[in-house]
Amino acid sequence: MNNVRSTTLSNGIRAVTKRIDGFESVVVGYWVEAGEVCEDLSNNGISHFLEHMAFKGTTSRTAKEIAEEIESVGGYMNAYTSKEVTAYFAKVLGEDTKVALNILSDILQNPTFLTEELEKERGVVLQELYQVKDTPDDIIFDHFQEICFKDQSMGYPIVGQEEVVAKITADDLREYRSRYYNADNIVFAAAGNLSHDELLDMATENLNAFKTDVSPVHDVQYNYVGGSYSDVREQLEQVHAIIGFDGISNLDADYYTMAIFSSILGGGMSSRLFQEVREKRGLCYSIYSFSSSYKRNGVFGVYSATTADKLAELSDVVAGEIISMSNGISEKEFKITKAQFKASLLMAGENNTSSCEQIVSQIRIFGRTLDNAEVLEKIDAVTIDDVKKLTHRILASKTAVVTVGKCDCSSVLAKLESNGLKTV
Repeated sequence: MNNVRSTTLSNGIRAVTKRIDGFESVVVGYWVEAGEVCEDLSNNGISHFLEHMAFKGTTSRTAKEIAEEIESVGGYMNAYTSKEVTAYFAKVLGEDTKVALNILSDILQNPTFLTEELEKERGVVLQELYQVKDTPDDIIFDHFQEICFKDQSMGYPIVGQEEVVAKITADDLREYRSRYYNADNIVFAAAGNLSHDELLDMATENLNAFKTDVSPVHDVQYNYVGGSYSDVREQLEQVHAIIGFDGISNLDADYYTMAIFSSILGGGMSSRLFQEVREKRGLCYSIYSFSSSYKRNGVFGVYSATTADKLAELSDVVAGEIISMSNGISEKEFKITKAQFKASLLMAGENNTSSCEQIVSQIRIFGRTLDNAEVLEKIDAVTIDDVKKLTHRILASKTAVVTVGKCDCSSVLAKLESNGLKTV
């Protein structure tokens, strides 16, 4: 892929860029390998809190000046925290790349954590936490992760726990940042109409300023547990449900097989679950399957929302459709799914934010970028028998069942057991 280039700088920062001809904009940012898995019960939520505080002022810019400077050139900045990564990025016109680079480098290297700003942002983070709790199709995924990886950092909520967030101090943030925000733990990435060499020349001063302390490595094989949890809320009209299983990691040989399996089962309007559950039976409005893969672990699941009186029937159909994947997959649906997957891969390359995410993920996981032709070859190599074998592998694991709504998950568990699936 001659439009993607990567360089490891002398201080350890991994710099990767993708040139996309014809674009006026450039996305540039820093991806720090410091996410929720770096936390314990005493500081759960600190990665996310630190992400928020990065925009609240530096030694040379106030929070308002940060916002005004990026918006004065028509750009915008954003950030997010995931299980394994915290990202800070900006999108600007190509001619304003240096402006974005200088601001991003400043907020990562020179945050002030002023008391007034800290307390205001604590309130904002707590409001975000309450919003997640009040949103059933958000909180259910926190519950799901918690029962999949019980009493392990992979199972903690990214936003954190209220009693912990309420006590995080500026010194806590400084100590955490000192441990993880070092050159060896950072991927610098950009995508758009750019030159790799010119961008690095422009960025050299900023990139070389990052500390070269050695960061802790969090590359852990977490233990999938499974189980069940019911968050009963009588005021809700529906029951939101996830039926899940042990999944696969980003490095697993079945990674692309899982993507195809998930897509056939519940990835779109032509998928088995959408057709059988929604179109034929009218049991719900929303249903889909998902696969979340991390460096050493993964989970697979099916999310749906329905009324309490339909939950048992829906669960029975979901279990039956998953089991049926181990027996019969038609050549037609297999070809449709492969075409969808290939198209989504190629179309993602037409979005410079998605392109940044893609090349950063590849550098983090494989230590190199992957040519589209290489990925397409791996997709083409997946066979129907591979998907069937993966189905058996998934069904061999214990289930993870979570519900949020009017009733508990007992009817779901009963239907899974009657279909021969393993419940805890």
